[in-house]
Amino acid sequence: MRGLYNQVAVIAGGGRGIGKAIAEKLSSYGCKIIIGSRTQEQYLGTAEQLRQNGGEAHGLMLDVQDQGSIQHFVKQAYKLYGRIDSFVYCAGINKRVPAEQYSVEAWDEVIGVNLRGGFMSCQEVGKRMIEQGSGSIVTITSMLSHIGTPNQSAYAASKGGMMQYSKVLAVEWAKYGIRVNAVSPGYIETDLTAGNFKKESFREAVLGKTPMGRFGGTGEVAEAVCFLASPEASYITGTCIPVDGGFLAGHQNIIMQ
Repeated sequence: MRGLYNQVAVIAGGGRGIGKAIAEKLSSYGCKIIIGSRTQEQYLGTAEQLRQNGGEAHGLMLDVQDQGSIQHFVKQAYKLYGRIDSFVYCAGINKRVPAEQYSVEAWDEVIGVNLRGGFMSCQEVGKRMIEQGSGSIVTITSMLSHIGTPNQSAYAASKGGMMQYSKVLAVEWAKYGIRVNAVSPGYIETDLTAGNFKKESFREAVLGKTPMGRFGGTGEVAEAVCFLASPEASYITGTCIPVDGGFLAGHQNIIMQ
């Protein structure tokens, strides 16, 4: 990807799953990587792996539910290179519970990580980008930013909110040279989704509604993020790219029928 070489990319939630794949892909294009995660083994291990593969990477502690932790993380990340060219918010959790049984505690935890943490993180990074007069932010949303499925009320609310928040930031911060976009992954097998992927009935149901007839890989999501982070997407802001094998397009057709 042209233009990413020597850029500084910060990934919140970059220690595993899709976030780790994004860190690996950005590193392969020559970015200097800073990974934030709450789990030391993940952020240090992923950074070490990137260095072993010839990249330049750092791992830092980040608890996206704690504003002080976010502020400290961004301060440390900025101090490393004196700039942040790209920021990816990939932290996320899910709890699958029927809406009438959803506890306030579970709701607050999911909203806290997926939406409140995204708000605080993007705001803190955005302040730095406003000062430097440039930057790209990519938030990882979900197909549930667009549609509803059973037992995921908090997750859908948080991801839908994150997509709308990203659009507002795009509108507000364009005058500062900052672009803000989102990527909505389809059915990608990760630690977060592994339980469902083990169920044959789930796999058959999803593939039956996916026009491309297969599941996606974390690397395919990462490529979309790299494109949006790069100067190749210099006139793209306030949009969302679904990486879903046509699931959303097919879902709309099902509804129309």
